[in-house]
Amino acid sequence: MQAAPSRGRRVALTVAMCLGIALVMLDTTIMNIALPAMQHGLGVGLDRLSWALNVYTIIVATCTIPLSRLADIYGRGRLFVVGLLLFGAGSLIAGMAPGFGVLIAGRVVSGLGASVLLPVANALGISAWGVKDRVKVVAALGLTQGGAAAVGPTVGGIVTDRLSWNWIFLVNVPIVAVALILSFFALDLKGESRIQARIDWLGSIVSMAGLFVVTFGLIESKNWGMADPRVWMCLGVGVVAVVLFVLVERHVSSPMVDLRLFRFRQFTAAALVALIAQFFYIGVLVILPTFFTAVQGRSELNAAMILLPMSLTVFAFGGFGGLAINKLGPRLLVLAGLFAVLASYVLLAIVNPVSVTAMALAALVLGVGFGVIAGPINVLAASSLQGELLTASQSVISVVRQIGSVLGVSVFVSMTTRNITALPTHTPQAMTGAYIGVYRIWIPVLALCLLLALLFPRKRKYLRELSVGVR
Repeated sequence: MQAAPSRGRRVALTVAMCLGIALVMLDTTIMNIALPAMQHGLGVGLDRLSWALNVYTIIVATCTIPLSRLADIYGRGRLFVVGLLLFGAGSLIAGMAPGFGVLIAGRVVSGLGASVLLPVANALGISAWGVKDRVKVVAALGLTQGGAAAVGPTVGGIVTDRLSWNWIFLVNVPIVAVALILSFFALDLKGESRIQARIDWLGSIVSMAGLFVVTFGLIESKNWGMADPRVWMCLGVGVVAVVLFVLVERHVSSPMVDLRLFRFRQFTAAALVALIAQFFYIGVLVILPTFFTAVQGRSELNAAMILLPMSLTVFAFGGFGGLAINKLGPRLLVLAGLFAVLASYVLLAIVNPVSVTAMALAALVLGVGFGVIAGPINVLAASSLQGELLTASQSVISVVRQIGSVLGVSVFVSMTTRNITALPTHTPQAMTGAYIGVYRIWIPVLALCLLLALLFPRKRKYLRELSVGVR
């Protein structure tokens, strides 16, 4: 019987996993604020340059589930190391890119690495500790996941302003090096457990094709318009792919995603809330930096500093949410998080957008809500799952978050573009209304989303379920 790793090795492992998650989430948001500088440096149009963001998102959304399944078969630790190497190589290629084509190649390689890192890091970090210790571990993992995405614009603004846009990618390389050193110390790469299973090629192809088409359609919707038949055709292909995927997974001996996951109401509820929280969070993160720089004429650094309180709040309340879940129970915690997101959208709709303090406060309240949800959402998805179900839960949640990000970018950018196009004159006041008006529309929807908290158990029932492991 294999001896349990020492506490020191488990702590080192958790730190390595947090670094892996931070790399992935930082890269999802760090580029937004640097796009004007990249456009000038590479000499390409913004429409083309946006594909440096899009290709990363498409690959992560498409490849996460198949690659996380390979981690079960060939070893989570080994795949995590491979993911780090891919991500580091992709960051180096993108950071040193002399032109647009090389930049895209680097983002493709980084996307493949990220597809491994996010689900495998969560699964490795959680499974290294007993069920009783999960709350603290998931607090750290969730805090890192939400916080790294939150600080992306701030880091991007500072790095671009003080160095150059190249460093938004090159900054990843030393982080990868530290994560690799910790991984080789903490992981038992030779003796790690693996499962005896075949690769579900048919399920992989169906899921990847469906996710690719849906993600591509959502990204292009900002150019085509949400009412365009091509968008709905892509979504229709996605629905067909889901049906085919379920049929395939029910009849193969080694399914890529164990459909038993969706028998657990708490997992399904966690996935839904993760999608919604990511959607509304990205909706602010993708619009406000552009509003501050393009409409109000602020510098990238100044725009980043306005959002800094939100970033710090995500860190603080992400940790609080993960630690408080056993004290307050999932239902109350999710309700508080969703209510804070609603309050932030109300503030964005009514405060004076010229006031730095008012806008920073509205974003800060969003950070509270998103942090409270992002911190515990992974442990809510994991519940008391073990083994393959645990890995599957983390890969599905990772994909759900990516879909939420894609939806957030596509819908909010499309709505803002439509508002701007409809303006008779593009005065600063009219442009401000076009940008801020998109948040007012979502207030009734967010009010209805508060009901989702009822899908989660109260404190007593949650603690009782947590004491029973599911394999």
